[in-house]
Amino acid sequence: MKSKIIVVFGSGTAKENSPVWKEAYQTGFLLAQAGFTIVNGGYDGTMLASAKGAKEAHGKTIGVTTDEYADQGAQKNQFIDEEIRMPTWRERLFKLMDLGDGFMVLDGGTGTLVELATVWEMAAKGFHHKPIAILGRHMKSVVCALKSNSEVIVPQKLKLVSTPKAAIRYLSRHLDHG
Repeated sequence: MKSKIIVVFGSGTAKENSPVWKEAYQTGFLLAQAGFTIVNGGYDGTMLASAKGAKEAHGKTIGVTTDEYADQGAQKNQFIDEEIRMPTWRERLFKLMDLGDGFMVLDGGTGTLVELATVWEMAAKGFHHKPIAILGRHMKSVVCALKSNSEVIVPQKLKLVSTPKAAIRYLSRHLDHG
């Protein structure tokens, strides 16, 4: 049976050993331990941390990068097994969406917010029925604020989780994995 793929969204600027970085590392480690393939944006910060955690648990990693970041000094992630390079960040975003059987959202900036909003909107419109685990403290605050708006459709499989272990349990249960 092919390994299920979890896309991990998060900050590209999280510093090594910061709380966000450590949470991303633990997330990658536990996802790989549970048999999931990890996909992320293929660069630094939480992308590096989750891929490093996955590799140290003997898991597989895929990074989806873009030609548009080449001039911005984006460092490729040495813990990525396979790189999928897309011409634009928009194509990169939708490739990430297409690859994932489920999604994990860590804390990050506006890029992570765009990823969360896109995966959320696609679920709300019925384009996918994939589980979405929100782990990042700040991203959970955003979700709570949005949930209070009666015009916002909350996907049935969107779940706020408090720990990486709770996220893996949630994703596993909804993907019949593990």
